[in-house]
Amino acid sequence: MDLLIVPPLTDFTTAVVPPDGTEVLDLNEHVVERLADPSRLRAAAARLPGDQLTALLGRAAAAVLERAAFDEAHLRAAGTALRLAADPAVRLGIDRLELAEGSTQSSRDVLGAAGRCELFRPEIELARSVAAGRRAHVVVASAGQLPAAFALVRALGAERVTLCGRLVAEHLAALRRVPELAGVQWLAWSPERVIRPSWQTGEPVRWVTGASPPPARGPWAGWLDAVRVAAFPAEALGRCRGLTITVTRIDFLAAVTGLNGMTVSLRRLLAALPSGIPVTCELVVGAPGMAAGVVGESAELLADGAGGVRPAGLRPYRMKIRSAWAGHSVRFPPDAANDLARWIEFAAPETMCAYEVAGLIGLWRERLHGLLPGRLAACSVAGGEASWPGWDPCVEVVAGGGHGTFAVNLRSGRSFRLHQGLVAPVARLAADDPHALDGLTGAARDRLTADLAQAGVLRGQR
Repeated sequence: MDLLIVPPLTDFTTAVVPPDGTEVLDLNEHVVERLADPSRLRAAAARLPGDQLTALLGRAAAAVLERAAFDEAHLRAAGTALRLAADPAVRLGIDRLELAEGSTQSSRDVLGAAGRCELFRPEIELARSVAAGRRAHVVVASAGQLPAAFALVRALGAERVTLCGRLVAEHLAALRRVPELAGVQWLAWSPERVIRPSWQTGEPVRWVTGASPPPARGPWAGWLDAVRVAAFPAEALGRCRGLTITVTRIDFLAAVTGLNGMTVSLRRLLAALPSGIPVTCELVVGAPGMAAGVVGESAELLADGAGGVRPAGLRPYRMKIRSAWAGHSVRFPPDAANDLARWIEFAAPETMCAYEVAGLIGLWRERLHGLLPGRLAACSVAGGEASWPGWDPCVEVVAGGGHGTFAVNLRSGRSFRLHQGLVAPVARLAADDPHALDGLTGAARDRLTADLAQAGVLRGQR
């Protein structure tokens, strides 16, 4: 193995750990840097005169990215850049890729998207140039990487590609049956990942997800199911540097239910973690037997910060093909066209429908503060923002291209138009000038800060 290729799109805050002597071509890092280039974003915004909000978001993201602060605002700006990237075949988000037509659970749909996708073309051409006749090991850890991985097989030639990685190991039998992958070699191996140095300091921090065990030595961080991480030995927990725990239910944090329906206590886990490390909790909505009231009670406990655990986010429950659930449920076989199926439909008493799940997730995303920008390694080591004071760092003051000046919030995706006479003091306020509002009367100051607070731009008084 002398060339290891990481295709887009996966967690861009992590990097693979290659075997000794192996060259790594990280196309994932390359595409994110290209799409999140401030000059590219500003040029794209200038071409959108009829879509004012999208243009404002692009300008605000460019301004944040130019700061190169590598904080939550930077992540949200990068996520905005990915969402604004237009393509006929795929739609990007900060932590996901979706097909414009079909699903990544179908190899036919993925192949169609790989043929139509323009977004990754520069990266595919770069891989063709770097490989230059060599065999390339292409690591596929997540479904979002499939379109680019299939395009790489086509561009490099199946006979010169070895597909490996977690997702390849899980779907090896199905992938072997795809005619377009005939000639590809297969390897049931997946490299370890570390959090990129930009997002953490000190020695390398291993990133642990899914069924992976903690490393035998050294620091690590993870995004893990409650049942799994609760079984980690105390010695390993003592080396943790950041943790996001996935649950389907919370009962005063003494007991939580994991993705398999089993209930475990978090007391030993929380006691074994080093003092001061960020611990957040992701609530998965729509699991078997988990009615709306259960979700509400769990979200309320997270909002109160019980046990020092802050909310990470919410997402819909997906019953995996090979998962087990400690309770009564009926499973339905996947659609025959979904040869790469990762989850299946199910029915169970006291379980919400998809419409209810989406509504509850939207409701609690509005109510819960300090949610993480996405399911990224950097978010787990940084934790959520408990209560940022004053000006929200995810808000930028930008010109609206002849339509005025706006405070644009990358956290909410909304904009707030500023009165012309208030542009200067608000810009100074955003720059953390303690005397920014000294030139205003008391009534004007109170009115402005109230308006900014209502718009989600400002908290507290300066």
